[in-house]
Amino acid sequence: MTDHTFDEIYRKHFLYVRRFLLRLCKGNEHTADDLTQETFFQAYVSIHRFEGNCRVETWLCSIAQNVFFSFLREEKKQTCMEGVQRSGGHAVYAMQEAQSLAQDVAAALKRLPRQTAAVLSYRLFHDMPYAEISGFLGISENSAKVMFHRGRVKLKEILKKEYGYEI
Repeated sequence: MTDHTFDEIYRKHFLYVRRFLLRLCKGNEHTADDLTQETFFQAYVSIHRFEGNCRVETWLCSIAQNVFFSFLREEKKQTCMEGVQRSGGHAVYAMQEAQSLAQDVAAALKRLPRQTAAVLSYRLFHDMPYAEISGFLGISENSAKVMFHRGRVKLKEILKKEYGYEI
């Protein structure tokens, strides 16, 4: 792919990706702008892996979601470290427990079909409406609802059976 083609992708999809990230960032424009730029940087670096099996918007939003989660992980580390410094170390156990749960949920989501995991992530972690989720994934709104409900049941089963969580 040429730089010229990527420029077209950037121009055509910039606002779409920015709106997606703005929603994830709960309206924080500065953070959304930074993450949008990082998303397109990551897309440029990995464009050779884009196989065309999905729409460009879906691929870009997948990258944006990963960039957003990386941002949250970094911010959470910073916040936890500040909390540990203020509390004298009492927050360490709670932080480890939360990290363990987050890792277990991430592992359980990987065991679900990709689209189902995406629907669950968008709905549970970002409170996105089904109509918007269906647009990102290129599926019907009813399919998104069915995937969410079936995926949530399966996620609970995996978390209980594999990790001992009663959710």
